[in-house]
Amino acid sequence: MVKKKLNMLKIIFIINFLLFAKIVLAESNLDQWIESEKTYQDLINEGFEVKSYDTLTINTERNLFIMMFVTVLQKEKEVFECQEYQTMDDNLQTLDMSLICKKLTQPYLRGVGT
Repeated sequence: MVKKKLNMLKIIFIINFLLFAKIVLAESNLDQWIESEKTYQDLINEGFEVKSYDTLTINTERNLFIMMFVTVLQKEKEVFECQEYQTMDDNLQTLDMSLICKKLTQPYLRGVGT
């Protein structure tokens, strides 16, 4: 009886492993954005126009503000998304700031579960 239960558990384990192996072996780079060394100024100088802009502010328990700015720029069929992160104290002094711009690429690979 115990041997049958162990064999059944092994079979269930193997079936689960085979079903979920695709997830484990999924494409590691599913992102449709490639990081770029370009800045806002570079993109504007190249003729890109701001198409959309959004901000988000997070207030922390330690009286810090984390602000995130997201800007989408486009020139013809080329699209960039720039993200700026800024950490400020309660006196609005900037403690840290980073900027990254990414270029939209093709082909787009769908992520797991999408």
